[in-house]
Amino acid sequence: MDIFPVIFSDVDGTILDYTTYSYTQSLPAIRALAGRDIPLILVSSKTFTEMHTLHTQLELTWPFIFENGAGIANPDGTYSLHGKLYQELIAYKPVIAQICGTVQWADSLSVEELSVYTGLPARKVKDMMARMASVLCIAPHTLDIATINRKLRQYGLAITTGGKFFTVTDSTVNKGRAVQAIQSLYREKLGTIYSYAIGDGLNDADMFNAVDEAYFVGRKDLWDSIHHACPHIRETKKTGPSGFCEVIDKILKNYSVT
Repeated sequence: MDIFPVIFSDVDGTILDYTTYSYTQSLPAIRALAGRDIPLILVSSKTFTEMHTLHTQLELTWPFIFENGAGIANPDGTYSLHGKLYQELIAYKPVIAQICGTVQWADSLSVEELSVYTGLPARKVKDMMARMASVLCIAPHTLDIATINRKLRQYGLAITTGGKFFTVTDSTVNKGRAVQAIQSLYREKLGTIYSYAIGDGLNDADMFNAVDEAYFVGRKDLWDSIHHACPHIRETKKTGPSGFCEVIDKILKNYSVT
């Protein structure tokens, strides 16, 4: 019986360099997967617009997950949204600020201010803010996310930490549930699959726990925290896009796809 690999990967800090947002280092590995017709499913807090642009640049032909699992896009460009939509979420801003303390909402800042904060040009900032089912905020990274989410649960909300922003979504959506939905589609299509996940942050924990084999390519000082949340996680020797390439090289050596 053939077992088909399906790979789920975070974007920022995994296939994109955390500082330059470049995919130059990861592109050879991405091309190698495409050449073997192994699905690479990108999973990100980015918006549909941002992800669609990246997908087009990378010439990917598979589904992708956006806004931390609140959206799932199909290869034909259609998509589905899950949980509370943007206009519903922003109504909870006072509650979120009360629970979290100091919060600066990204949508209250100008394009110019966000451009300075992120290092992105204005066009990409506008794409970043084209949110349909999540809200971005800036808050101290000392927040106790677990405690905050226990308090937010009664409102049907959840907050996750990413790179430069925290993301607020409906509590019923996350990267892991979106990964499971796509796994089901591929099982129907391919039969038996073996799923991998590659990521660099604590907000990838749900994704890590939803697959058969997971790899952490993030900062070494985060290892203890991510290993606690995902006991079966494996640590790569390299980090970022180099770590991504390390994992893909291992997968390609292990599989003979027919």
